[in-house]
Amino acid sequence: MHRRFSATNLRQLRNDIPIHRLIGDVLGIPCKVREGYFRFLCPLCSDFNTATNPKTNLARCFRCERNFNPIDIVMLDKQLNFVEAVEYLTGIVTLNQETKISITPQQDKSPRSCKGPPGCKKH
Repeated sequence: MHRRFSATNLRQLRNDIPIHRLIGDVLGIPCKVREGYFRFLCPLCSDFNTATNPKTNLARCFRCERNFNPIDIVMLDKQLNFVEAVEYLTGIVTLNQETKISITPQQDKSPRSCKGPPGCKKH
């Protein structure tokens, strides 16, 4: 069975969930701040040659030469398909009337560590 999602809902999940918060606070992907940039362990190649761009809300691995939006990073980290990743993200965010999103940290967060923005721990 295929599930359909509204374009507005998908746009909000891709653009309004801060990618660095999703990576560090929710998914618990190892991360750190190096040279003033938020870096994370790429889920594909396990390299820290990465960065996030708050203007586009994308994460990038320079070794893989690949960009990740919040849905992509959840699909890779949790090994989910697109529908499952959208449902996962929908379950961890609260949309209010102004379409601002707040992230609800997961109880099942793995103990991976991080040093970076708020919520990250020393790696």
